[in-house]
Amino acid sequence: MKFQEKSFSLVCLFFLTVWLTVSGQQAGQCLAVITELDGEVQYKKASDKEFIKASWGTQLFQGDQVKTLAGSEASLLFSNNSFVTLGPNGSMTISGKKPSETQPAGNVKNISSATMVNISGLTLRKDNKKDVGALAGLRSDDTELSIELTSPFNTLIKTNRPPFSWTAKAPFDKYIVNLYNSKGLVWSIKVSGCSMNYPENEKELEFGQSYFWNVEGEAFIENDKSANHKFSVIPLEKSKEVMEQEALIMSAFRDDPAGSNLHSVLGAYYMDLGLLQDAINEFRAISEIYEEATLPHEILSSLYTDVGNKDKAIEELQKALALAKNKEE
Repeated sequence: MKFQEKSFSLVCLFFLTVWLTVSGQQAGQCLAVITELDGEVQYKKASDKEFIKASWGTQLFQGDQVKTLAGSEASLLFSNNSFVTLGPNGSMTISGKKPSETQPAGNVKNISSATMVNISGLTLRKDNKKDVGALAGLRSDDTELSIELTSPFNTLIKTNRPPFSWTAKAPFDKYIVNLYNSKGLVWSIKVSGCSMNYPENEKELEFGQSYFWNVEGEAFIENDKSANHKFSVIPLEKSKEVMEQEALIMSAFRDDPAGSNLHSVLGAYYMDLGLLQDAINEFRAISEIYEEATLPHEILSSLYTDVGNKDKAIEELQKALALAKNKEE
């Protein structure tokens, strides 16, 4: 049977640009990546004899085979700009040609030629133990503080009215959130919890400008203060472009608005733009959908490294190691 084809546009997307080092195979050989799966999905490398269980982010190369068991489905993003859904009891051999048939029939969504897709950046680590070992001795250079900022944290942001969040290791009665620009204090707001929306009565931030912020904790005996962290608001025209592309991406996956395909594409798009906090949110969602998958935690580790949060980077990489070890047992 032939696939039923649908066309849609996703503009200026680099799918999962390089964040991890390829081990064992050249990234340019990757022809497809599994971006969503439901039930039992298996794959077999061209050089292997046995099928093994697939997971989110599994890379597929020339001659590899993927199959779904009864009641199972899988979505694959191909390097030739096609999203393929493989239905229950389906099978497929990966090649550089455009997917046309499978058993039973699935469907293909064709990404327009205007879209730039680079699935080779989706890199599955081959030796998690070695990777974790490379970071095992690292810790943040900062003295451990009782208040740590979480968002926005050393990233670009797309809105000029961002929310703020932080964590506290000690109890405080109130928190004072201070925001600064290059000229000095912009505003200072006192709140009771560990998060706040942008103050309604304060002027919006300026597009294309950078800011710093910190949080002071007030307690009966002793006060404490977080470190300062920077974020930058993208230019106005870029912000409008992001909104347009988000709408296109969400429209393309409107049939599954909570699925990992949407999170994968949005996460890749945000990564490419340097909207790292938004990317973290997307891959965090994927890690919650696929609790046994190691790759989402490796990606999160890389993103936390990029924003300078070494402790969170190590935490995510340790999760990946633990999951990989469980699979070996």
